[in-house]
Amino acid sequence: MKKLLIISMVLLVVLGGSAKMYEITHYSESLNKNKTLRIILPENYDEDICYPVLYLLHGASGSYIDWHKNGILEQAAKNYDLIIVTPDGENSWYVDSPIKENSKYASYILNDLIPYIDSNYNTIPTYRGRGISGLSMGGHGAITLAIKNPEVFGAASATSGVLDLRPLPNVTGLKEIFGDIKANETVWDENSAVEMVDLLKKSRRKPKLLFDIGMSDVFYKTNLEFHNRLYAKGITHTFKVYPGTHDWMYWLGHLPEHLEFHATSLRKPLPKEVAEEAN
Repeated sequence: MKKLLIISMVLLVVLGGSAKMYEITHYSESLNKNKTLRIILPENYDEDICYPVLYLLHGASGSYIDWHKNGILEQAAKNYDLIIVTPDGENSWYVDSPIKENSKYASYILNDLIPYIDSNYNTIPTYRGRGISGLSMGGHGAITLAIKNPEVFGAASATSGVLDLRPLPNVTGLKEIFGDIKANETVWDENSAVEMVDLLKKSRRKPKLLFDIGMSDVFYKTNLEFHNRLYAKGITHTFKVYPGTHDWMYWLGHLPEHLEFHATSLRKPLPKEVAEEAN
């Protein structure tokens, strides 16, 4: 018997003119367990309108609640007609691990989470209406998932993204997910964004890309390297450098810029009948 998909749903209403946020638990076939997420609906969510969706990923040692610190995301979200989903990626690096049993988080996002959101909310269920973003580990997940799946995501962005896994192999969770870097060199290479530029170049469909980094961030050099490789291959992208380091002051400070990027890069909300015809 197919397991019940929706386990529970709790409505959290954020006051002060913010967008509404819901916390939901659903069952993941890929992970064989329940997963909890939060979803923000546009302030004037209309059942007759289909909306673009942004999947917003957290960093290592974080969780699905991280982006909701102090209600800042809810406050910023009210300015955009976006459905925003913050899933729980644990310390998975948003990949299907060849090392850690049952850590299949790319499959979770692609095969469980996205179909669930598309089935239960008024979404534009194509790459034109779907973006992905994240900080640090989540930035890695956003960029690499979009490059590998351009038919799923039309836009991707990262703030302080870990775009090369190899320079700092002791970062939280990396060895548990990818194994020892010397014994599994190919796996580390194949999951680093800087090594996916040729794959992106060959792709017929390319997601719109934005990534930024603080000048004092430990991952500054690898972000610069990703930019240089994209530039050398003639791949359109936006790369920005700001004062700052690897912390929440930086990430929350640049959150509105990422929301704006996705709101302008993805298809605007459509009447349901028009969206169905377009699909």
